[in-house]
Amino acid sequence: MSKLILCTGAYAQEPYDMKKIGRKVHSVEELCFCISQNAFMLDMDDFDAGMADWISGQCGLKKLGADLQELLRRKCSAAAFAGTILEYVRYNTEEEIHTVEEIMRSNAGMNIYEKKMARADYLLKSGKYHHAFEEYDELLRILPEIDREMRARIEHNKGCMYAGMFDYESAAAMFKCEYADDPTEDAYLCYLAAMRMNLPERDYVAFIGTDKEAYSFSMKLEQKMNQAVELYDVSDEKHFLDTLTACRTENNAGEYYSRLGETAVRMKEEYRDLVTDNGEKRR
Repeated sequence: MSKLILCTGAYAQEPYDMKKIGRKVHSVEELCFCISQNAFMLDMDDFDAGMADWISGQCGLKKLGADLQELLRRKCSAAAFAGTILEYVRYNTEEEIHTVEEIMRSNAGMNIYEKKMARADYLLKSGKYHHAFEEYDELLRILPEIDREMRARIEHNKGCMYAGMFDYESAAAMFKCEYADDPTEDAYLCYLAAMRMNLPERDYVAFIGTDKEAYSFSMKLEQKMNQAVELYDVSDEKHFLDTLTACRTENNAGEYYSRLGETAVRMKEEYRDLVTDNGEKRR
């Protein structure tokens, strides 16, 4: 069961409309939730005297409202305004409050596309692939066609996520789009690597044999693949697998199957986290 939260202030009879994110909130806890979930999108245009008046009048938090009015008078930053609300209400943890403030400080001066890109990148780095896909897809939908550099970044990141889910066919398609928008060597090598992982060896050899561009890059790719193998050979993962092999060779079946089972469960959970959201597989 989730812990109970002691609410601060009154439940507003008239909700506050956060137009940029399309939400109406009825309490400061709801406001804190919206701020923390949409920190990448918000700036000082979203924090004004109207919000301060709503907090003071509708929620009955006159001191907080007065503090916010003073911050507006001093032309504070979005991070300071949001941080003051979060600190007062204590709906979020200290770490979450610090993260929100850092995000807002970092995003100051960004346009709407850059902010959505920053949010999507954050979700990607956090391993929240399902939500990152949604953000990138939405950004591609609204992004002007002329901004090919940002489109290429999105396509690259989507390709990386597909590769992380072992969907190399989709990864190759994304990297190919990236190369079309931004024809760099790295983009083509990513495309070629995804093709190498997706195709049977005979088909891959046939592919690079009939494509001059693929053939010219294939040797560079093989060098990178060999370097990756060398790094893997000295990794903790390789050491762990060698230990498992030794257990099996020495007929230590109990430890072998115990470790193997734990590893399989962990890897399955990690994979499910990447490709699902609330138990539903991304379609």
